[in-house]
Order: sequence, then structure tokens, then C-alpha cells
Amino acid sequence: MTPHRRSIKLVIFDCDGVLVESEPIFNRVLHRYLLYCGARISLVECCAEFTGKSRDAVEDYLTAQSLEVPSGWPGDFYDQALAALSQEVTAIEGAVELVQDLRAKGMDFCVASNGVRDKMKVTLARAGLLPFFGEHMFSAYEVGASKPAPDVFLHAARQFGVPPGDCLVVEDSSSGFEAAKRAGMPCLALLPPALLDSPPAALHGAHRITALQEVAQILGPRVQN
Repeated sequence: MTPHRRSIKLVIFDCDGVLVESEPIFNRVLHRYLLYCGARISLVECCAEFTGKSRDAVEDYLTAQSLEVPSGWPGDFYDQALAALSQEVTAIEGAVELVQDLRAKGMDFCVASNGVRDKMKVTLARAGLLPFFGEHMFSAYEVGASKPAPDVFLHAARQFGVPPGDCLVVEDSSSGFEAAKRAGMPCLALLPPALLDSPPAALHGAHRITALQEVAQILGPRVQN
């Protein structure tokens, strides 16, 4: 269902795959790390297994495969990932223009991610988006529960003093769609045209879009209170 534009007071973006094209880079480094740990997994399987998930999912996977979690995890992995992201990540098409539009309309927006804050800072800075968000970045690790738990979305809403129903989440993963539903927030599922024939297992009621430009169209002009 399309969100009711007149009630939206806060836009909450996921980071990876929504604002920045980081997931292919991150998954490539993760795949290489899992192979180092002794896992037998292809890059395609790695992407399917861990996109939108937290580091707990990686630990659970290694344990289920009877593989040892390295003593340097997750620090050494994040060092490798951040090094690659800081050199390669780019903004998702339309992301810069969208946040510029939201700022011009006077609409509040923020980032709420399963990733750590340092990773968000690196990727958003590289993509030219960090100045738009400042400290309005919220990590699931800081609230103690990762998506699909709704905690990080609810925390973001509380920081702005906005009721959950007046927020709009923009997500790209099934765990994010579920988290938005559990938070009582309308959600836009960003699925590029190439993925429409094989969408995530469950949209959890999210409204499907194919490009970020559609967010501004859905919101329309800012309605003054």
C-alpha cells in the first residue's frame, strides 16, 4: 500500500543498498573472509545468505558449519571491508538528489542500519552524503537488536519525537521490510527492475518502488503543520 503522504514527518533510510552501492563490495570481502575461515560457499550464496543481516548471522553460520570464529573477528574483517569501501563505494542513483529535495522541503530524515556507525560514516562520506545526515545515523548495534527487530527504527523515531505511523522507511531487504512492519511504519521496498521477477521472500506489506526518484513523487510537496 502506498504511504499517505500527508502524514509523513520523518523519512528513515537504510544505508547499504538504499543510499550507497556498498553491498557488492562488502559481500565480496565477506566471501573472501569466509573462505579464509574454511567455508565452502560461493559468492552468489554469500550474497543471498548475508545481505541485510548483522554480524551475528555470520557467527551463527560459522558455528553451524562447525567452523571456528577467528579470534580477530569482527575487527580484522571490518578493517578489510572499510578499506575497500573507502576506495570503491558510490551513491545509489538518485540518492544525492533525493536528500537535497527533502532538505529543501524542510523534511526530517535519517539513516537506521544494521551496520556499525563507523561503516556508515565511511560509506556516506565517500558517496558525498555524510554532510546531509550529520549525527542523524542510528546503528542496530547501539540499540541492542538488529533488524528484523524494530528497535533501531523505533529509536530513530523517538530521537525526532515522531510517532511510528508518521515515519516512512526506505529499505531494500526482507529483514528491513519486516522491521518496519513490526515498528508500525509504512515502508518503501527499493527493488531495481532486474530484481522484480525474484523479489525478497516477503515484502511484509511494503510498497515496491524501482528507483529513489519515486520517493519524492510519493511524498509530494511538504505539507506545513
